[in-house]
Amino acid sequence: MRAGSKWILSTVGAAHRGLQQHRVACTTSGFATEGTDMAVFCLLCGKRFQAQSALQQHMEVHAGVRSYICSECNRTFPSHTALKRHLRSHTGDHPYECEFCGSCFRDESTLKSHKRIHTGEKPYECNGCGKKFSLKHQLETHYRVHTGEKPFECKLCHQRSRDYSAMIKHLRTHNGASPYQCTICTEYCPSLSSMQKHMKGHKPEEIPPDWRIEKTYLYLCYV
Repeated sequence: MRAGSKWILSTVGAAHRGLQQHRVACTTSGFATEGTDMAVFCLLCGKRFQAQSALQQHMEVHAGVRSYICSECNRTFPSHTALKRHLRSHTGDHPYECEFCGSCFRDESTLKSHKRIHTGEKPYECNGCGKKFSLKHQLETHYRVHTGEKPFECKLCHQRSRDYSAMIKHLRTHNGASPYQCTICTEYCPSLSSMQKHMKGHKPEEIPPDWRIEKTYLYLCYV
């Protein structure tokens, strides 16, 4: 462990032990204290925790301690969450891992696009105004500002939008409607994956032979 790391752990640990002793002293002296609130704040960043053990684990992140080891490749991580995210790279489902944040992807091209978030690279330039973007679809969406194209149409009121996110925001103005609605029981779902999961709850005989997942969309897309 680096000297600076040891200093952080020892200094903050001493401060918190002193705080704990102060709390005990106040309690035994008959003073009411908010002991839990006093003892579970990080003195470096102010983050709050429910237990001293959780705080100690958090302090290791500040100190650069990487005590979570991957059993597959022996790579170390500062937290259980980071290790868990990394383990997806060994499952085969998302084998391409970002070295900056540990996010995993199905293919190399998607990883390459994602890494531009960290590097700041913006290879896609609008020939209308010169604005640059990290991802191709961001440029395509932006370009509609110049063309006036609005390919997303609400099935409920026929209002049109330039992009998907704007359409989803619009749909919520219809009494909070989610973007997907089951054509069999009319239940709303917030995402395509949740709609697919919902459909598994219906018996095969309930589903029409011409049924398609696209029919559950509460919007039309002309792209």
